[in-house]
Amino acid sequence: MDLIFGGSGGVKTVDRRDLVKRGAWRALAALIVLCFSGCASYPRPHAAHIERGLTPQAVLAHPRATHGARVRWGGIIMSDHHGPAHSTLIILAYPLNGDGRPQLRRAPLRRFQAVTPGYLDPILFAQGRLITVVGTVTGVRAGLIGQARYLYPRLQILKTQLWPQREPHRLHWTFGLGIGISR
Repeated sequence: MDLIFGGSGGVKTVDRRDLVKRGAWRALAALIVLCFSGCASYPRPHAAHIERGLTPQAVLAHPRATHGARVRWGGIIMSDHHGPAHSTLIILAYPLNGDGRPQLRRAPLRRFQAVTPGYLDPILFAQGRLITVVGTVTGVRAGLIGQARYLYPRLQILKTQLWPQREPHRLHWTFGLGIGISR
């Protein structure tokens, strides 16, 4: 069946099947765009309603005033402890970038404890992994690093983001028609 359109440019006939084909291609293109937009970046740990300027040092300086504050801290997992009712991660904190990823090229801040009820798999939450935690400050807890006494700011975990391991950048030399350097 043909459709007839009239206007200042004259009469134009369009086959309905052509319109359906164009609509299907547009729908397919929109679906592809939606699929690729989901792959655009790593999901950021939920950062709404957090105290952005609150650091582990500030919690140590004012433990009562900061109790209950929501923060987003991250760093390297130093160790994990699993009790019968909860799991605790000891994390060496680093400043975070805009996506919430720890910036290892900057100076570390200090260690903190992140606690959650239940079990965190030690294979996933392994020593040396990069992690970002959104949590609620629950105070300060004394502990040990070797034989030295240490005060840890303590968080109740609300959400975690484990970051993929990055390969260290190495220079590769290729010989052929020219010399190339790649990462």
